[in-house]
Amino acid sequence: MSDRTESVRRNYAVMVPDLEYYQRMVECQFACPVHTDARGYVSAIAEGDYERAYLIARETNPFASTCGWVCGAPCEAACRRGKIDAPIAIRALKRFVNDRYGIYFEDDARGQGYTRRATDLDLGNAAFPFGLKQLRAGHKTGQRVAIVGSGPAGLTCAHDLALRGYTVTVFESAAVPGGMLRLGVPAYRLPREIVDAEIDSILALGVELRVNQTLGKDFTVSDLRREFDAVFIGIGTYRSRQLNIEGEELDGVLRSVDFLLNVNLGGYNLNLGKKVLVIGGGNVAMDVARTALRQIGVEVVQTLPAALQQQPEAAKPVGEMVSQLMDGMRPVLDAARTALRAGETKDVTTLVVEARHEMLADPFEVQEAEEEGVVIHNHYAPKRFIGENGRIVALETLDVARAFDEQGRFSPQLTPGTEKIWPADTVIVSIGQVGELSWVRSEDGLAVTRRGTLQVDAQLATTAPGVFAGGDIAFGPRLIIHAVADGHRAARGMDAYLRERSGRNEPPRVTRRGYFTPIPLDGYAAKGPRPEWTHLERRRPPVLPVNRRIGVNTVELSYAEPTAVEQGARCLRCTINTIFDGDLCILCNGCVDVCPANCLKLVRLDQIGGDAKLAQVVEARYGIPLARFAEDVARLDQGAAMLMDPTACIRCGLCANRCPTGAITMESFRFEELDYE
Repeated sequence: MSDRTESVRRNYAVMVPDLEYYQRMVECQFACPVHTDARGYVSAIAEGDYERAYLIARETNPFASTCGWVCGAPCEAACRRGKIDAPIAIRALKRFVNDRYGIYFEDDARGQGYTRRATDLDLGNAAFPFGLKQLRAGHKTGQRVAIVGSGPAGLTCAHDLALRGYTVTVFESAAVPGGMLRLGVPAYRLPREIVDAEIDSILALGVELRVNQTLGKDFTVSDLRREFDAVFIGIGTYRSRQLNIEGEELDGVLRSVDFLLNVNLGGYNLNLGKKVLVIGGGNVAMDVARTALRQIGVEVVQTLPAALQQQPEAAKPVGEMVSQLMDGMRPVLDAARTALRAGETKDVTTLVVEARHEMLADPFEVQEAEEEGVVIHNHYAPKRFIGENGRIVALETLDVARAFDEQGRFSPQLTPGTEKIWPADTVIVSIGQVGELSWVRSEDGLAVTRRGTLQVDAQLATTAPGVFAGGDIAFGPRLIIHAVADGHRAARGMDAYLRERSGRNEPPRVTRRGYFTPIPLDGYAAKGPRPEWTHLERRRPPVLPVNRRIGVNTVELSYAEPTAVEQGARCLRCTINTIFDGDLCILCNGCVDVCPANCLKLVRLDQIGGDAKLAQVVEARYGIPLARFAEDVARLDQGAAMLMDPTACIRCGLCANRCPTGAITMESFRFEELDYE
């Protein structure tokens, strides 16, 4: 070997793949808090198998239809296609299949029911709905569970426990269930009939719903512990953070949550005027700004119908409850449409501390807000509210030099002497939410963290025996899908607790398994990435024209079928892995030569290093420690290492086709998470 070759020879840090490695390679599924097989339903859409796509999407998520409309989509943030150009439009594709097979139906939707599963995957929802009569609960255990809060965390927990045979009662403070899905998310983003349908599918499992029941007012945690065998608290965070600056108490200074609650359920006299300022740069701030734009110039006077001041019957469908509310709100929406068409809407401005690229709001939310006329100004921080006769008339701000310090912590640096006055009829503050914990009493035995959340362990058990908590009240504001995951996790923890308490067998254990399925090379073209994937661009779902975005009209529309199939075809099929059999390899280097992504490399064993697992594998195969290869050049002819960069691999299969001995196979990996009794 020449001195020059020796000097440029590289050493490689190598890891031996295990189950978690292959799970992480399916980055979309691994990033999903409930591990929905996004790749699975995206690929099924590309193949035109929409029924299977829906089954996969619904399998781990009782709010699959809702998430098709408003999920924060951590799967898309993790999508490997995003490292090439733009991620797969996973959420919009989920919406596409739910429009055809979801819990809500269009006139031409299929009417048959589904109770089977797409795979053996089971996160506690082994039977799932298509029509309400198809729902099946488990055999009754005789134990009773209380769920406080009917948001996605509480209802997911109720869903799973009902399927396990527990008698479940849900307590909700509002007049109708849904939590922030109904009370916080604007109807133009999430139609209420979808929320109603998914909630009704859960109640149809035999779950009892008690509305107008407030924790700390109508009952306490101690009351529930005496009446029920276990309790789950998932009440969310309904109190907006304060700025703590001068004038915050003025009339016309509103909190984002209060504003959205009022708009979504009706309430007190709401007259925003013609000039509204919104403070904040997150998704809620965009929701507030866009909702305000639909309300300006309209005096909203609405109270709950008298019938809903009393507790509705538990068996009453959610849609029927909501229809009573909407009967009173239709004149309000008509007035909003009239005002907008008359041109009374003037000015909604959002002031953001962060730079544009630092905003927490999703880019499409910002884009749609600006399309509708919301003006966004970055690098402004509120200094004080200015009032006259007790009413807000303006906001004073300071310029922000930077929002984050060198360590990336939020620590705005304000520029003295840059005061600016912004006239306003209303200012809505949207800088986050915190939990309301005034209901916690010393006898409840609940510990509270310094962040103002309930303290929980890995199973979401609180410090009070038999009491569990999840969602925002345990972790602070997060995505809807995180709340769903908490509901699943809490149901497992509660099931284990109740089994142990009643002496029913051993608590179930959660087991993860991985399976590899070889793909025949003569059929690989149908299973691997589509040949045209490199030329397919991400397409934004169609949206309603701006001049029709009035009131509760849905802004985002669904993909047309050809577009959905095309978008599904962009998937890189990350579940497909290149598997090497060292016993068959003849070190010909043909696979390295043919690889178009340059992700394969055949190297000497003295060029690799890694952890103890790598050392064990090498010693088990060759009978000598890995370090000995570097010490004795004569031993290098005994073996070599095939290295692969999985982040560069495009799953084209050319290496397997080129291999003369069949040492390389293309295999599909699937992992599942099972509850065993």
